[in-house]
Amino acid sequence: MRKALVVLLVVVFAFAGCQAEGGKPTALPTQAPGQAITLEFWYSLGGSSGKVVEALVAEFNQTHDSIKVNATYQGGYAEIMAKVWSAVYAKETLPHVAHLGAAPLLGETGAIVPITDFTDGPNGIDRSLIRDAFWAYNSAQGKVWSMPFNNSVPLLYYNRDLFLRAGLDPDSPPKTWKEVIEYGKALTQDTDGNGEIDQWGFNTHSDTHWYLSAMFLENGAQIISADETRVLYNSPQAVAMLELWGKLVTEHRIMPPAQHNEAKSDFLAGKLGMFLASSANLPSFEEEASFQLGAAPLPSLAGQDPVESIGGGSLVIFQNEDPAMLDAAWEFVKWMTSPQSSLYLSTRTGYVPIYKDALAWPELASYLEENPLRRVPIEALEYSYAIPIFVSLGTSDGQLRKAVESVELGAATAQEALDIAKAVVDADIAERLQEQE
Repeated sequence: MRKALVVLLVVVFAFAGCQAEGGKPTALPTQAPGQAITLEFWYSLGGSSGKVVEALVAEFNQTHDSIKVNATYQGGYAEIMAKVWSAVYAKETLPHVAHLGAAPLLGETGAIVPITDFTDGPNGIDRSLIRDAFWAYNSAQGKVWSMPFNNSVPLLYYNRDLFLRAGLDPDSPPKTWKEVIEYGKALTQDTDGNGEIDQWGFNTHSDTHWYLSAMFLENGAQIISADETRVLYNSPQAVAMLELWGKLVTEHRIMPPAQHNEAKSDFLAGKLGMFLASSANLPSFEEEASFQLGAAPLPSLAGQDPVESIGGGSLVIFQNEDPAMLDAAWEFVKWMTSPQSSLYLSTRTGYVPIYKDALAWPELASYLEENPLRRVPIEALEYSYAIPIFVSLGTSDGQLRKAVESVELGAATAQEALDIAKAVVDADIAERLQEQE
């Protein structure tokens, strides 16, 4: 296990499926009678989004005399999960509440309390007010482990100025992958006449596994079996979507091969017509782009509904022997995810509100009138979907990224690349399940 831990900490989120040895991790000490309860909160949003989290925590502290929250930034999703898993494994002190990506993977460790113990209790909430996809995103092994907090969806960002120069209507962005190809061909140009393409039509951010998984689902492919013992994304439906992805590079020549790490800078520099990335980028793109920015939902197959795959982070409550500490932790989580807090977060970041009726909120409606692009990801939630959370999710994501790269570089066919990914992930699932026995 110790050797396995070292390996797992290197791979994003892959470590989160194992169990700790020797029972539950150490809980933080309880509070003396009569004193305000102090909660330790670890969070994983930096930059301007992190300042929004800090402002929410400060507001909570100002309005709750009996509870004080100490918030500590612990790095991004990978870094904070590594610290949490290390503490779980070593039975070290954990915070009371943490903000994590792929949070439900901690459920099997025994370190966190199922969030439904609180949401469905006497001081709970009406869970039907929150979109079903967000609850699915926070579920694993048939239980809801974590609370939706900051969520995002993929968006097709585009350069309206380049659209106009290419004779395209910037008010009618592509809705289907067929249209992406058509628009992409018009946008891909040798602008200086040296015989090399220096303006590409389309590219994606480096988290290619996220977009490919959504494309699988658009075509009716399944990610994992019902018993979560094997992945299913080497099916004909899934292979067809990776083949389509590869043709964007090899046949249609609208996307450069294996240049996803450079795509964001290319887009902001005006060298890329369309860029697939998270809605979390929307505020920074609006600020940094020197051109007129456009945004549209993730493209779909012609005749099929789009699939907006959920991303982002969640809040978890760690086990504690003192019921008062758990009640205080829930009070904090409940406040951080309330409609008021969700409104505050969504109007100051690229994350979307988690509530079904958000578009009917007067404050949000006024904000969207002044910031129309922010409406795009919220309306896209009509098609929101949670990619399944399973024990080898981190390994799976990594293998899908490798499959994409292999196909883009011509090193493997789509079928070969996905067969390899399946074999690696299935073996990893079997090993992890055996460790949990």
